[in-house]
Amino acid sequence: MFVDFYGLLWAFGKKTKSQMIDVSGVAQKLIWAGLAGLILTGIVLRPDITNPLVRIKMLFVLIIIYNGLNLHYVRKAMMQQKVQKFSGLSKKLAIWSLLSITLSQVAWLGAMILGLIIGV
Repeated sequence: MFVDFYGLLWAFGKKTKSQMIDVSGVAQKLIWAGLAGLILTGIVLRPDITNPLVRIKMLFVLIIIYNGLNLHYVRKAMMQQKVQKFSGLSKKLAIWSLLSITLSQVAWLGAMILGLIIGV
C-alpha cells in the first residue's frame, strides 16, 4: 500500500520518478513477504471455505498476486520511458499504472478488512 501511495505522490508531482522507482524496488521483497504471510496465515488458520466472506478474501488474494506481477511490468515500462513527470508518460502506461494502483489498494484493504471480520 505504501508503494501505491508513493506512486500517487509521483503522479501528483510530490515525488520524483527516480524516488518512486527506488522505493518500489526496495519494497518489492517486503511486499511479496507480506503476501506470503497473508497466504500462510490463511492456511494455518484453516478457514471455512464455505463462508462467502472467506471466498471473497481468497479472491482478493488472487487479485493481489496477479496485480503484483502486473505492477512488476508497469515498473519496468516506467523505467524504460525517459520522462521524469507522470504527465509525460504515454497515455496507455499512465492509465495502466493508475488502474493497477487502484486495484492494489482495493484488494489489499479488502483482504485485510475481511481478515479482521472473519478472523482469518
